[in-house]
Amino acid sequence: MEVMRWFRRRGLDLGRYVAPEPVAPAPVEQIVAEGALIGSSVVRLTLRNRVIVDVLRDRRDLDVARLAAAAAAELETLADQEWASAERIRLRRNVERGGAGAGEVDPDSLAESLRRERVHRGLSAAFAARATDQDVVGEIVERSRDEAWAEIAAVIAKRAGEWALVHDRDPRYDEERAERLGALVAVDLTELAQQRGVDL
Repeated sequence: MEVMRWFRRRGLDLGRYVAPEPVAPAPVEQIVAEGALIGSSVVRLTLRNRVIVDVLRDRRDLDVARLAAAAAAELETLADQEWASAERIRLRRNVERGGAGAGEVDPDSLAESLRRERVHRGLSAAFAARATDQDVVGEIVERSRDEAWAEIAAVIAKRAGEWALVHDRDPRYDEERAERLGALVAVDLTELAQQRGVDL
């Protein structure tokens, strides 16, 4: 209120509010496709966190089969949740229709309820299909594993850097580094030459 008075006192023209044009709702199929991608991303992040905890905290080896089973189970859980949401909408609509007299049901409200139910049922079917698709599950596992290893590598690099700051390095390390690298390159070149039958 004070802000509006401040603008009026200074004679500023704020213009008139014009409501935006109504936007047609997105097709159900598009919402389902986008929702399925978002759900798969959530599953991928869940698996990534599981890998990180397994490796860093529990010192467990990476078990791809166990991760695949976990991904499928997460997708099945999402499918069940979406189906339950669709059922709640259907039951609520039936109760509202049963309690209303003829002509009292708002057609727009009814249409929106049916649309929301279709979205949830579509998402349920999409997640259930993904849970049984080995290619989809495999891709989720692979991406979650790659993301987890990237994060673990960053943690290890940070810890190694902290260790280097705390522990003094032998002064001869840098002096002898060039010599060690030269020897390493010479070994690699010798092996390569032998493989190709070239005399050095």
